[in-house]
Amino acid sequence: MSHPRFKRNVWIFRSDLVGSLAKWLAIQSPYPVPDNLSTCLSGFHDKLETFEKWDGNGMAEVDLSTLTERVYPVLESIPEVMALNEKKSGRPGHVFVSRHHDGPGDPDDDFIDIMAVAQNIACDFADSADAQAHLDNNDKET
Repeated sequence: MSHPRFKRNVWIFRSDLVGSLAKWLAIQSPYPVPDNLSTCLSGFHDKLETFEKWDGNGMAEVDLSTLTERVYPVLESIPEVMALNEKKSGRPGHVFVSRHHDGPGDPDDDFIDIMAVAQNIACDFADSADAQAHLDNNDKET
Protein backbone atom coordinates (compact mmCIF):
# COMPACT_ATOMS: atom_id res chain seq x y z
CA MET A 1 0.00 0.00 0.00
CA SER A 2 1.37 3.35 -1.03
CA HIS A 3 1.44 6.42 1.20
CA PRO A 4 -0.94 9.15 -0.04
CA ARG A 5 1.95 11.52 -0.80
CA PHE A 6 3.08 9.10 -3.51
CA LYS A 7 -0.35 8.84 -5.16
CA ARG A 8 0.21 11.65 -7.64
CA ASN A 9 2.01 12.58 -10.78
CA VAL A 10 4.76 15.17 -10.81
CA TRP A 11 6.67 16.92 -13.56
CA ILE A 12 10.40 16.26 -13.42
CA PHE A 13 13.46 17.01 -15.48
CA ARG A 14 15.60 14.16 -16.71
CA SER A 15 18.58 15.96 -15.19
CA ASP A 16 16.79 15.95 -11.80
CA LEU A 17 16.68 12.14 -11.87
CA VAL A 18 20.40 12.00 -12.65
CA GLY A 19 21.10 14.57 -9.92
CA SER A 20 19.09 12.60 -7.39
CA LEU A 21 21.04 9.46 -8.26
CA ALA A 22 24.32 11.33 -7.75
CA LYS A 23 23.10 12.64 -4.40
CA TRP A 24 22.05 9.24 -3.05
CA LEU A 25 25.09 7.36 -4.33
CA ALA A 26 27.31 9.91 -2.57
CA ILE A 27 25.25 9.93 0.64
CA GLN A 28 25.12 6.14 0.90
CA SER A 29 28.72 5.55 -0.11
CA PRO A 30 31.32 4.61 2.51
CA TYR A 31 33.78 6.70 0.46
CA PRO A 32 33.72 10.44 -0.33
CA VAL A 33 33.14 9.61 -4.01
CA PRO A 34 31.68 6.28 -5.13
CA ASP A 35 33.70 4.28 -7.65
CA ASN A 36 32.93 5.05 -11.29
CA LEU A 37 30.46 7.80 -10.35
CA SER A 38 30.74 9.51 -13.72
CA THR A 39 30.16 6.22 -15.56
CA CYS A 40 27.18 5.42 -13.31
CA LEU A 41 25.58 8.81 -13.98
CA SER A 42 26.26 8.73 -17.72
CA GLY A 43 24.86 5.21 -18.01
CA PHE A 44 21.74 6.21 -16.05
CA HIS A 45 21.28 9.34 -18.17
CA ASP A 46 21.53 7.32 -21.38
CA LYS A 47 19.09 4.65 -20.18
CA LEU A 48 16.54 7.33 -19.25
CA GLU A 49 16.06 8.02 -22.96
CA THR A 50 13.46 5.24 -23.09
CA PHE A 51 12.34 5.54 -19.45
CA GLU A 52 9.68 8.15 -20.15
CA LYS A 53 8.36 10.40 -22.91
CA TRP A 54 10.52 13.46 -22.41
CA ASP A 55 9.32 16.74 -23.89
CA GLY A 56 11.57 19.16 -25.75
CA ASN A 57 12.72 20.65 -22.44
CA GLY A 58 13.72 17.29 -20.97
CA MET A 59 10.64 17.10 -18.74
CA ALA A 60 8.12 14.33 -18.18
CA GLU A 61 5.10 13.70 -16.01
CA VAL A 62 5.96 10.79 -13.71
CA ASP A 63 3.75 8.69 -11.42
CA LEU A 64 5.38 8.75 -7.97
CA SER A 65 3.57 5.56 -6.92
CA THR A 66 5.61 3.52 -9.41
CA LEU A 67 8.84 5.51 -9.55
CA THR A 68 10.90 3.18 -7.33
CA GLU A 69 9.78 0.11 -9.27
CA ARG A 70 10.63 1.84 -12.55
CA VAL A 71 14.00 3.29 -11.50
CA TYR A 72 15.40 0.12 -9.92
CA PRO A 73 15.51 -1.97 -13.14
CA VAL A 74 17.28 0.92 -14.89
CA LEU A 75 19.89 1.01 -12.11
CA GLU A 76 20.11 -2.79 -12.13
CA SER A 77 20.96 -2.74 -15.85
CA ILE A 78 24.11 -0.66 -15.26
CA PRO A 79 27.01 -2.91 -14.18
CA GLU A 80 28.97 -0.04 -12.58
CA VAL A 81 25.97 0.81 -10.40
CA MET A 82 25.43 -2.79 -9.34
CA ALA A 83 29.14 -3.12 -8.49
CA LEU A 84 28.51 -0.52 -5.77
CA ASN A 85 26.01 -2.96 -4.26
CA GLU A 86 28.87 -5.37 -3.43
CA LYS A 87 31.42 -5.24 -0.63
CA LYS A 88 34.94 -4.56 -1.89
CA SER A 89 36.41 -6.75 0.83
CA GLY A 90 34.83 -9.85 -0.67
CA ARG A 91 34.22 -11.20 2.83
CA PRO A 92 31.41 -13.72 2.80
CA GLY A 93 28.33 -13.25 4.91
CA HIS A 94 26.96 -10.21 6.63
CA VAL A 95 29.25 -7.72 8.29
CA PHE A 96 27.60 -5.06 10.42
CA VAL A 97 28.90 -1.66 9.40
CA SER A 98 27.57 1.62 10.66
CA ARG A 99 29.68 4.52 9.50
CA HIS A 100 27.11 6.87 11.02
CA HIS A 101 27.40 5.58 14.59
CA ASP A 102 30.53 3.52 15.13
CA GLY A 103 33.16 5.60 13.43
CA PRO A 104 34.89 4.89 10.16
CA GLY A 105 35.31 1.11 10.35
CA ASP A 106 36.49 -0.60 7.18
CA PRO A 107 34.69 0.98 4.21
CA ASP A 108 35.53 -2.09 2.12
CA ASP A 109 33.03 -4.04 4.26
CA ASP A 110 30.25 -1.61 3.35
CA PHE A 111 28.24 -1.26 0.15
CA ILE A 112 25.53 0.91 -1.36
CA ASP A 113 22.05 -0.61 -1.21
CA ILE A 114 20.81 0.11 -4.74
CA MET A 115 17.15 -0.62 -3.92
CA ALA A 116 17.41 1.98 -1.13
CA VAL A 117 18.87 4.41 -3.66
CA ALA A 118 15.84 3.87 -5.93
CA GLN A 119 13.48 4.41 -2.97
CA ASN A 120 15.33 7.57 -1.92
CA ILE A 121 15.10 8.95 -5.45
CA ALA A 122 11.31 8.56 -5.31
CA CYS A 123 11.27 10.21 -1.88
CA ASP A 124 13.26 13.16 -3.26
CA PHE A 125 10.53 13.86 -5.78
CA ALA A 126 7.75 13.40 -3.21
CA ASP A 127 9.57 15.83 -0.87
CA SER A 128 9.99 18.33 -3.67
CA ALA A 129 6.32 18.09 -4.63
CA ASP A 130 5.31 18.56 -0.97
CA ALA A 131 7.52 21.64 -0.67
CA GLN A 132 6.16 23.09 -3.91
CA ALA A 133 2.57 22.52 -2.76
CA HIS A 134 3.37 24.28 0.52
CA LEU A 135 4.92 27.23 -1.30
CA ASP A 136 1.99 27.40 -3.73
CA ASN A 137 -0.48 27.50 -0.82
CA ASN A 138 1.52 30.24 0.93
CA ASP A 139 1.54 32.30 -2.26
CA LYS A 140 -2.27 32.12 -2.42
CA GLU A 141 -2.61 33.29 1.20
CA THR A 142 -0.52 36.46 0.74
